Formats: sequence, structure tokens, C-alpha cells
Amino acid sequence: MRRSFLYAVVFALASLLLTGNEALAQEEYATRYELGLQFSQLARLNPESQTSRFSLLPPGRENDPGFGGRFTYNLRHNLAFEAEVNSFPRELRDIRMPAGRFLQGQFGVKAGKRFKRFGLFGKLRPGFIRFTKVSQFTGSHEVVRNTPIGEVHIQVPEFRLDEETYSSVDLGGVMEFYPSRRIVVRLDLGDTIIRYGAFQDPIGDICAIGSGLCGIPSLFERPPETKHNLQFSAGVAFRF
Repeated sequence: MRRSFLYAVVFALASLLLTGNEALAQEEYATRYELGLQFSQLARLNPESQTSRFSLLPPGRENDPGFGGRFTYNLRHNLAFEAEVNSFPRELRDIRMPAGRFLQGQFGVKAGKRFKRFGLFGKLRPGFIRFTKVSQFTGSHEVVRNTPIGEVHIQVPEFRLDEETYSSVDLGGVMEFYPSRRIVVRLDLGDTIIRYGAFQDPIGDICAIGSGLCGIPSLFERPPETKHNLQFSAGVAFRF
């Protein structure tokens, strides 16, 4: 269903290109500002798939569809500053990785070459990815149990689910089409690099050897790591 929706978006953009009859020449802009809407899909690598056998998700990528908006300020004919925000509303349920819904913000520059009917650009935009459900280790408490082998002192880790923000960089290419002087049709393809921080999570119940005590959560720790994620976006912007 997601693939059908993506095909529909691309088809609609192509139709818009064919119906446009007013090309944007290489002279100065009538305006410097652009405001656009877009569909985006992030092929996000499960950050635990290579480091933990406890993830509920299989190794590989999660394809997350989303939508968002973009503001562009054209500094020069071939150079622009951009701010983009995308929301990914699909609820990820595996709490043993950054999960829930997430929000993406990227802010940076676009530079390249603008021709009569289209433009080719590169982009470099640092930013952030904010997840709504991330397991966070908050400390531990001691539990004392009387067992057949005597008194047992156990340190039980404590956790909570909370929001967490990670740094990101959007590096890639942009193709623009100009069906009219006021309309820009845009396709983005790039690598969204996410720097995940240290991650601590309960990995399930264990039993204290020889005590007969079960139901004790154990602590899993993963060091900070960087993941590369393919991202595609398609949208329409209006100059004003």
C-alpha cells in the first residue's frame, strides 16, 4: 500500500510537469522565497539489529513513510538556505530500540546549477531526529529476599519511556523541475546520517542462580553508534 501511494505521488508530480507551459529562465527570481509540502520515506536501519539478539525486530531496514514542509530562501541563483521538518506518524512498537513516532528537522544549504526547465543541486543539512518512546535507565534499587540459601541482596535496574533527540545530517542530491515561474517540483534522494547515543534497556527476566528467584530484569547497554539511512522525498513548492 505504501509503494502504491509513492507511485501515485510520483505520477501526480510528472503530470504537473507535463501540464506546465511557462518555463523558468536563468534570469533573477521574481521572488526569493519558496514554501513547499512533501511526502518523505526514510529507510531506517534497526539500530540494534547488528548488536543485540534481544530486539523484537529482525535485522534489516524499517521503511517509515511521513510528510512535512520546507522553507527555502534563495541567497543567489545557485545557492539557497533551507529549513525542513518531517513528521513520521507510524507507531513503532519495539521499545528495545528508539520507537514510537518521530520528528525530523534539517537546516542547511543547497548549491548547484539551475537550467531553463530544471535544476541539479547537492545539499548538506545538519539537524535532529526526535523519537517519542526511548527506554531510559534511571537508576536501580536494592531488593532483599529470604531464600533457602539465605538472605539475597539484588540490585534491580529501573527504566522509563521518554522522548529522546539524536543529531542527524542530511547529505544528498536534489532535482528540481520548473513547470511555471511560481511552481517548483522537487525530488530529493540522500543519506540521512543519525548519531544514536548510548542506549540502556531491560532485556527480560533472569533468575538468580541457586536462589529460586526469578523475574529480575537485566540491563543491556549499547554504546553510541552512527547509522546511515536512505531517504527519498517528493514535493511541490510555491514561490512568493
